[in-house]
Amino acid sequence: MRLLNYNYQRLGNHWTGRSLRKIVREEAPNVCFLIETRLDMERFDKLYGELPFSNKIIVKKPYLRGGLLALIWKNEVQLELINYTANHILVKVTEEDDYEWWPTCFYGWPDVTQRSKSWELLDHIKSFVGESWMCIGDFNAILHSTEKLSKRLPQLNQMEAFCEALKGCQLEDLGFKGYPFTWNNKRPEEANTKLRLDRVVATVEWKNKFQLSSVTHLPPPASDHLPLILQTNQFRKNSMQRRIGFKFEEAWLLWEECEEVVKNSWEVVVNGGHGLEGIKDRIWVCGENLRMWGLSKTKHNAKEIKSLQKKLEVLNSEVVTEESRAEFLEVNKNLDDLLMKQEIYWA
Repeated sequence: MRLLNYNYQRLGNHWTGRSLRKIVREEAPNVCFLIETRLDMERFDKLYGELPFSNKIIVKKPYLRGGLLALIWKNEVQLELINYTANHILVKVTEEDDYEWWPTCFYGWPDVTQRSKSWELLDHIKSFVGESWMCIGDFNAILHSTEKLSKRLPQLNQMEAFCEALKGCQLEDLGFKGYPFTWNNKRPEEANTKLRLDRVVATVEWKNKFQLSSVTHLPPPASDHLPLILQTNQFRKNSMQRRIGFKFEEAWLLWEECEEVVKNSWEVVVNGGHGLEGIKDRIWVCGENLRMWGLSKTKHNAKEIKSLQKKLEVLNSEVVTEESRAEFLEVNKNLDDLLMKQEIYWA
């Protein structure tokens, strides 16, 4: 399973839609856990109806217009809903070898005065699961002082309570790859605070079954939180690559040079250029030339997007000032524009 954990906080719906679609294309998750969506079923379908997920659970919080949590997954995952609240979704997954395990999508109480409710809920969920239990989400708490970067010291009693809660449930942190802090309040200078609030924890039984699992912190979108990817099996990228046949992209017609590429390619004479074989050869040359020319039109945006994402990572890791905050917003605006163009291309 490849599970995406994504907290929408501070993301506008239009930006969220593009950002999520881009992550789904690049990271290819087959399950997504979404937090702070604030979308009801109708609005969720309008934004994400084209995503390749046939199944969904939308959890609505009382007195809110839309949903708060959402879980979407593909048919290839055998998943069964066990129970849910406004702060969690518990499911059971059955693997191809009939192995059963219990993923929990968790959202801890943001208010410190209600933090104990998070640990009570975690303990309650424990009574519904088997030995192989995994929990992913935004716990709104840290385990160690190194998970906070701020002028204000962390509260030891809060860290101890979280540690005891995980210990009581026999859950262990899975670690991560990437930038160490998953949340940034985006305030300038001394008011800035960075925390590792989002994580994945699991029992020893789960870790023994999925020994090749990994957790990766993805580059930051405009949200306060970094998306997380949990990979439960070894991901062999090279084995998934295959040669893709030529396809004419409709977007190429937006450039005037397209007609010139076709004309020049058709004038090339290969192997004498006579009869059906000559036509076949011209078609092949035309396709190859269009492919190479087309790459220069589509790869350009991809490189710019990666460059802007890298810039966001750097800005996210630096001390926030009024200047850097303005630059962060400007980079986000440019990235949003490129993502919109890329979305048109993929459509």
